[in-house]
Amino acid sequence: MLIGKKSQKGLSHYSNLLLSVICLGVIGSCQSRESLLVIRATDAPTLQTEAFDSVTNVEKLDEKILTKASHLYLGTPVTDLGFDERSYIERYLEAGGLVTFSCRDTIYNWGQITGFLESKTAQIQCEENPALGISFTDYSGAKTRVRPGMDRLVREVLVAPLREPMALVVTENSVVYWIERKGTINRYDPGTGQSEEIDKLEVYTGEEDGLLGMVLDPNYKENHWAYVFYSPPGDEPKQHVSRFCFTSEGLDRDSEKVILEIPTQRDECCHSAGDLEFDREGNLYIATGDNTFSRASDGFTPLDERPGRSAFDSQKSSSNTMDKRGKILRIHPEKDGTYTIPEGNLFPKDTTEGLPEIYIMGARNPFTIAINQDKGWLYWGDVGPDGNVTSERGPTAHDEINFATRPGNYGWPYFNANNLAYADYDFETGELGPRFDPSAPNNTSVNNTGAVNLPPAVPAMVYYTFDETAQFPGVGKGSRSVGVGEVYNYDNTRRHGYEFPEYFHHKLFAFDWARDWIKVVSQDKEGNFLSIEPFLDQTTLASPIDMAFGPDGALYVLEYGIGYFTDNRDSKLIKLHFINGNRPPVARIAETVTNGALPLKLMLSAKESSDPDDRAQLAHSWQVTGPENFSLEGDLNEINLTKPGTYEVQLLTRDEHGATSTDEMQVIAGNTAPQVSIQFADNQSFYWPGRPVVYEVLVTDVEDGILGDGIAPDRVTVGLSKYKGSDNRAPASLAALDAENTKGLAPGLQLIQASDCKSCHKLDEQSIGPSFYQIAEKYDQDYIAIELLAKKIINGGSGVWGDGMMIGHPDFSMAAAKQIVDYIFSVNDPVEDEFESIGVKGRLSTTGMTDEHLRISASYTDDGNPGVDKLTGTIEKTLSIPVLQAEQADELIDLSIVGPVENGDARFVVNSGSNPTMVYRGVDLTNISSLSVAYFFSEANETVAPVEIALHLDTPDGPLAGKVGLNPVQSGREARMELNTSGTYDLYFILKSSEGAYQLGINEIKFSINPSKE
Repeated sequence: MLIGKKSQKGLSHYSNLLLSVICLGVIGSCQSRESLLVIRATDAPTLQTEAFDSVTNVEKLDEKILTKASHLYLGTPVTDLGFDERSYIERYLEAGGLVTFSCRDTIYNWGQITGFLESKTAQIQCEENPALGISFTDYSGAKTRVRPGMDRLVREVLVAPLREPMALVVTENSVVYWIERKGTINRYDPGTGQSEEIDKLEVYTGEEDGLLGMVLDPNYKENHWAYVFYSPPGDEPKQHVSRFCFTSEGLDRDSEKVILEIPTQRDECCHSAGDLEFDREGNLYIATGDNTFSRASDGFTPLDERPGRSAFDSQKSSSNTMDKRGKILRIHPEKDGTYTIPEGNLFPKDTTEGLPEIYIMGARNPFTIAINQDKGWLYWGDVGPDGNVTSERGPTAHDEINFATRPGNYGWPYFNANNLAYADYDFETGELGPRFDPSAPNNTSVNNTGAVNLPPAVPAMVYYTFDETAQFPGVGKGSRSVGVGEVYNYDNTRRHGYEFPEYFHHKLFAFDWARDWIKVVSQDKEGNFLSIEPFLDQTTLASPIDMAFGPDGALYVLEYGIGYFTDNRDSKLIKLHFINGNRPPVARIAETVTNGALPLKLMLSAKESSDPDDRAQLAHSWQVTGPENFSLEGDLNEINLTKPGTYEVQLLTRDEHGATSTDEMQVIAGNTAPQVSIQFADNQSFYWPGRPVVYEVLVTDVEDGILGDGIAPDRVTVGLSKYKGSDNRAPASLAALDAENTKGLAPGLQLIQASDCKSCHKLDEQSIGPSFYQIAEKYDQDYIAIELLAKKIINGGSGVWGDGMMIGHPDFSMAAAKQIVDYIFSVNDPVEDEFESIGVKGRLSTTGMTDEHLRISASYTDDGNPGVDKLTGTIEKTLSIPVLQAEQADELIDLSIVGPVENGDARFVVNSGSNPTMVYRGVDLTNISSLSVAYFFSEANETVAPVEIALHLDTPDGPLAGKVGLNPVQSGREARMELNTSGTYDLYFILKSSEGAYQLGINEIKFSINPSKE
């Protein structure tokens, strides 16, 4: 929702009048309570604050501070407010508080604030130095629910991996059934935690067809009926909606009743849809796609009326009143396997205007549907076309979340988003016709078998394009593939402390398959859109494709995994639930020995266990099982293991309410793991190009001896790898990238990780687009291809790898696109050519090297002992040139990186807060005589205050290893800091200035070796 700017005249009078009214209503409260102005602003505003007893500026709002507030001033962008903060603000306003927003043109995506703006308890203020009114709150009038903390959300993986999962259903016993496109039907039993494939239906799997939808009858407990949307094999192109008797053993084929047939074409792809839902009246809703090839329309609407091109014309289906495709159908299944037409569909039952089954027309690919059972409201996610430009032919493409309280025409293929119109287009001549009229659309296609004059088009509720969409902030950008999950009904859940909280009641859970998010849509009682808020994102999701709430109030989610039409390794069934009351403690076994010679003294400590609700009373019990068994109590125990073998140790931690959690570890008694280390003559972190690296591997094993005395050198494996830039060991799949720290990854891989590339490409498997290996094999010997492919990433294109269309990425610079191409070209580089075996000690030449990394690894497997496993000791050390880039610090505090990822080492950091600090973990200062800081000031003159950079070890206030002044007059130079410290530390570089403000940039830090070592 968009809210306009308000004019605020006579504010002082308004404030005094309101204060008088509140004081009269709450006798004596104005005298007994202090007035507090709470400010939430990025920059300090100019306000009249004399009327307030105190003023406080907070970085984040909570209810505790707002219950004391007499006025809230919001100077921060609304998009910076968390939805928990918004719920506190709404409750504060309901309690009688006053809120002032700093001057702004619009407030998007916060319809809940509208009524308060209209009543003027909330206002947008554009006057300079405004006076602010005073109020005193009474929270008995606050009705809005506080948004629950996401730290109470629990994500549990139930089954992984899956095989192209499509849809799921949850029974009243929380048994989960899910179907997969190739016909398999699976069952998860929450009682046993086990899953199994229970059936396989023979289906046609060409294009996007297959086993696509499933729903249980509302009276499933009595009749055991399930309804299935599937593509029957054979020569006749069609879809079936069939009813089967369905049990834990699968579908009874003999019981099948084909309720509805949907004729299709199988000559060209795509858009089958197939979702099924029942409403509380027993009406069955059936989602069907437009069954149209969309990739020959330049990303616009497919209106190809040339002979033989019906498959390329969506007017044959979506806008055809006599065709079941591109629709949401609504029927009432009867006991005998037939169906009747419920009252209130789009067209009369006599078929004079259209098919009576049609409830919604004008859909493109309504892949998922949902129903608010209490209100009878229908929702669907409609996946839009691929175009990313607006032109005379029509708008850039949008995905839509649609909402209907009554039947209607939702516009495709003539309109998109909020009724943005396409122009008629002649595919034969290329001539452009007029734009279609949403108030009176006409279907004049030669492929139309229905009415010419169509119902007016209904705009979408939520819509977004490939780029950021201002009206719906936070939906992201890039590839799109929207869906709807379910509307949560708190009143119908079993209350056991793990259900989704009441805050989510009657809210729609929507998702995007390509952008890997789940979001929550709020509406008012009439269905008007209020807001769309974040719930989960790509850090925890891999292409969600369907979801449903169980009777337990938990949300079950199918993740398809990253990549089209393949059994993705990251696909899974997960369960999401909240812990609403007491949260279980976190059991954690403190670090202790995990192996050793007999007798092995084992210290068992639960001191690191904790309670998220900060309760002090935790009880701990231990079970040690193996050749000897122990049962122990308490947070600290010591035992002696005297028999060789493997022991399993389990800690059970219990809080005062009986909630428990466990932690486990394994201990091997009777064998000590070998200790392997690598020693370097100069330094353990750096090497200096041109100076040889002298190294030696050391191995010690309690049972076997030491290297050279009991351990032969040929038993130790030592290897050397040289590489530039990032670690050249690619992840097993792009799906693993989100779990990785971006630090050290190649710039191109970082850009891929942050973009939508993973939606259409995999490392080594064909998806909707070619794999990165295929691209590298095709192009990486062609230097010109770097430039061509980079332009294609930016502009989009099609035709090289089939008919699929790649959307453009205009936000990428040419340099960024080239970095992506560089990474793709590297994926098929033979790793074995970069690895060489070396001896256990030696000298490595660095002549001619400039910026390579040297990675040396060593491992040794011991001989073990009778009844005890062999153990392996490994180590890996990486030496780099003696330069630390500022932007590559492990932690930046009050410092900001300037420049995009593709600029690499040309980036730098600038101070952006009061305590600028760069932190580098685990840096060896042995044999380092000095370091040099490359810096510059934005204003280099004598009026700028000098800045000191100090190096502290291990903590911000740890030992001072050195300091040096950064002179503004000498900006653009290097400042040298003398050092006299040995050992490995965390380095804290802290900037300090005794005078005024400054703007300082730091590029890098170089380390110099002690001259005596040269």
